[in-house]
This record gives sequence, C-alpha cells and structure tokens, in this order.
Amino acid sequence: MCDIIAAGLPRLGGPGELVYAPKGIGVHVGGHSANMAIDLAQLGQKGVAVAGCVGEDVLGAFIESELRGRGLEAYVERSRESHTAKNLAIVVVGEDRRFYAELAANTMLSPEHVLMALEETRPGVFYQGTVGGLRHVDRRLDEVLERAGRLGCMTFVDAVMPQDEGWGKLLGSLRLIDILHCNDLESRALTGEGDPSAASESLLDRGVGLSLITMGERGVMAAVGGLRIALPPFTVEAIDPTGAGDAFCAGIVHAILQAGLRREDLAHVNPETLRYVLLEGAAAGAACVTAVGATKAVTREAVDGLIRDQADSVWAGASVRAPRYRCCPA
Repeated sequence: MCDIIAAGLPRLGGPGELVYAPKGIGVHVGGHSANMAIDLAQLGQKGVAVAGCVGEDVLGAFIESELRGRGLEAYVERSRESHTAKNLAIVVVGEDRRFYAELAANTMLSPEHVLMALEETRPGVFYQGTVGGLRHVDRRLDEVLERAGRLGCMTFVDAVMPQDEGWGKLLGSLRLIDILHCNDLESRALTGEGDPSAASESLLDRGVGLSLITMGERGVMAAVGGLRIALPPFTVEAIDPTGAGDAFCAGIVHAILQAGLRREDLAHVNPETLRYVLLEGAAAGAACVTAVGATKAVTREAVDGLIRDQADSVWAGASVRAPRYRCCPA
C-alpha cells in the first residue's frame, strides 16, 4: 500500500481547523511485506524478492518503481477490481499513532501469485505479512505454508487483527509456522492469554517454532524450544513509530540468514545465537522510529551503532531462562 504520513503534529485539528505538519507529509511505499523487504535490503541482505497486489493506477506504478529502484525483485500482481490501497498515518507528539487505512487491492493478493513467486525464488526464508488482512491468502494459508515448507523455506508469519473470519485459519496453520510475530494485543486475541509469557507458551504448544511477541516500550518476549527470553528495548528518541514491527522482523530474518540457521535448527538454538538474533531485530525496530517513515532510518549503520553502544546494557536487563544441559565425560 501507499503510506501517507504526517508525523510530529502538535495536536489533532478541530472541525474546520487547519493544522500544519511541521515535519512535512511524506508519501512512501508501505505494508508489512514491502517494508520488510526494503528494510532487509538496507540492512545488507542480497537477493530479496517481494510479492504484493496493487491497482492499475499511478500509485501502483509508483510502488513498483520504488521497489525495483531499491534493488528488489518485485512480483507485482495487478487488480482490475480495485485501486492501490492507501494508509493515512497521523502521529501527534507524545501520543500513539492513528491509522486511517482502506481495504483495497492490497487485500486481494491471490494464493496463486504467492505460490508462483515461491516456486521461482525458492527463498531461504518465506515471510508472509499481514495474515488476518488478506481475504484470499488467509483462506488458503495452510496450502501456502505447506508449499513453502516442502521447498525447504523457513516460514515466518506476521499477524494483524483479522477483518472477517477471525483467527480460525491462522490457528489451524500454527503447526506450519516456524516463526510467528505479533504484538501483545494480537497475542492476547489469538491465544486468550493476557500475559505475553503465557501467550508464548500457548503458541509453542500449538506448534509454532519460535514465538516473538513485541510489547512496545516493554521490549520483546521470545520463546523457542527450552529458551525463554524477555528483552528490554533499546533507548532512542522516537519520532515516528510507523513500521517498527516490520523493521524488527527484518532484523530477525537478516540475523537468521547471517547466522546460517535452518528451520531444523530452531528447536535447539543456543542462547548466544538467539541473543544475536534478538538484538539485531530489536535494534532494527528501534532505529526505525528515529525518523519519519516506515523504512527511512533502518540502515546498517544505524543498527550497528545501536548494537555497539547499547547491546551490552540491553542484554544485561534481559530475563533469560534456558534448559540445563548435563555434561557427560568423554
């Protein structure tokens, strides 16, 4: 979709009032998967492909041009039934974001298009964003994930609050998901557990490999195998939180690929490797909020700087529960 962002506003205007945006109004490529792909490329990942659906209009052409201009392999499906989706992001200083989004061509991505892109690219990690908001893909999510698994892909799903049929299809596909990301509100709605720790356990019990629950200023809760880690956030000056979750996911995927982790390694990942993966994700998410727009500040330099300056103190504040291993004499 196309993000239209007004950040740094002093207040919301009243009826008939004109409020100027001191930081301007930006127009950017948006949507979970597009943000994720752009962030991955900016973090230094090569061979990134992105698939999505746009309308046959000027904004659809803008999105495709932007994606290809950033070196991404773009699999663009065009809908004749709807126009390119737009999202207004309103950010008042000191308040959480307000979103005014439309459901348009972005929701009409077809499973056939996704499967075609999967077969052609055969990626190491398959990231399916916006599950809960894709009317056609949601209904056949298990088919898409099964195909990705058969191709050897690590499957990574990013959920949003569902629009139509509830959490039914996602719940039925959890056993096919290697990594699941959601925020604490979504995890509560998905599992019925208000505590992120309990929600993580529920997700693992239902078959998820690695559960990642982001909690805003409280950091992230990660659960995999016998490891449980509650990681506090990096400290930055937040200007625009748009896209922070997508940047977090990009950092996670980049670190997984850099570490050479395979899907069969997840259940037995060691604490040091998971530390590296989580810090990269958290630093990418933190970097994202320091500028207006969902991807502008997610750079290799910014993430490396945060990790260099704050990783030790952030990790010192983490809560880690790891299984105890018995040492057997040779």
